[in-house]
Amino acid sequence: MLKVANGTTVLDSQTLTPVSNVVGTPFREVLASVKTDAAANAVDVSALSSQAAAVAALSTALSQAGISVPPALRITSGPNGLELSGDKRNDKFQAMLQANPALQSQLSGMISQADMSRKAALNAVANDFAGKNPGAGATAFLEDFMDDEKNDTYSISFNGANVSVDEMGKKAWEPVKDKADFTKDLLVAYTGYLLTHQATVEKDKNDKESDADLDFRAKLAKAAQETAGTV
Repeated sequence: MLKVANGTTVLDSQTLTPVSNVVGTPFREVLASVKTDAAANAVDVSALSSQAAAVAALSTALSQAGISVPPALRITSGPNGLELSGDKRNDKFQAMLQANPALQSQLSGMISQADMSRKAALNAVANDFAGKNPGAGATAFLEDFMDDEKNDTYSISFNGANVSVDEMGKKAWEPVKDKADFTKDLLVAYTGYLLTHQATVEKDKNDKESDADLDFRAKLAKAAQETAGTV
């Protein structure tokens, strides 16, 4: 498991999950299976129900508060709580939240759930890559990857018909990353790692990594090298 304590990512090699479901499988097939899993999760009934409830609650509260949508709302979460940063409708929005504490909790809960799902997806991808006993090189690579992928900036977008939680990307707001996104990011990062450090996946005589874990990373390395010219 990759533990986060006091803002620092630490790789706990003793609790890493097995990779028996992916070892020996070409990385492109691993990526395809992840996309399939993500598609299945996207049509989860409970998630759709929760979104519908949020849309209904927001629509009712905004109408009662005299807040027009569209234009779409961008609800950010910061030191002052939920707000419409830089939006002239913010005063009415704050009054609406004060009059609707249940709605405020619901919106905050959406952000918290998105954050937990994102962290779980990132940890799952890292654990798949690490295997049971990652060596020093793999551990260092993963710690850098985890640090680069950390994101604590979220917002809620509402256009009157749909509501979603977004994360701040490099240039703009974008959908919160899932396991498929992190898998693709890992491939890009590993490509750069191989090119920069001229890394190999050969087993060191003092390394505790298993042949199965090394075989998985060998296939990942091959996929990364094959796509190096296009990344």
